[in-house]
Amino acid sequence: MDVLDRPSAPDPSSVPFKHLALRYGAIWGGVSILTTLVGYITDTDPSLPTTGAIKWVYMLVGFAVAIWAVMAAIRIDRDEQLGGFIGLGRCVGIGTLTGLVAGVVGAVFMMLYLNVINTGFEEQMRDAMVAQYEAQGMSEEQIEMAISMAGAFISPTFMAISQIFGGAIVGCIIGLIAGLFMKRESFPAR
Repeated sequence: MDVLDRPSAPDPSSVPFKHLALRYGAIWGGVSILTTLVGYITDTDPSLPTTGAIKWVYMLVGFAVAIWAVMAAIRIDRDEQLGGFIGLGRCVGIGTLTGLVAGVVGAVFMMLYLNVINTGFEEQMRDAMVAQYEAQGMSEEQIEMAISMAGAFISPTFMAISQIFGGAIVGCIIGLIAGLFMKRESFPAR
């Protein structure tokens, strides 16, 4: 009777989840690439401050895909690989790795996008920032100082690096929140 009382779940340390993080991180990154290209083609680039209300649509789509990707990876790992059980730490790990993969995919594309596809992005960003600062009533000196400080943050390298860290952080947060709802701890062996 002792055997029937214990669930038969594999040891989580012996079951890899990297392939799930790669698959769903690549999907998340791919959708991010598609939304960026749609924004470029339709002249509604969500990265520019002048985009307006459409920026919220891009953000909602991005977050929805990120949540779906992390939750799908966790669900498949829990239900198909671990016999229905998963701990919170593993959920956070899956979320972080999935976000990291999406961030790397996004960073590679960001370098390509800013250096090949949309070479005028930095200039567009500066022009949009100047217009925004002028609307706030800033003087020319204040605008120049603000633009020089922000210049490093709109470079392709910084944007690519922030894409990697941002993906990992967002994935970690989504993994933590999803893990709180999706975790199922197995009973300890007697």
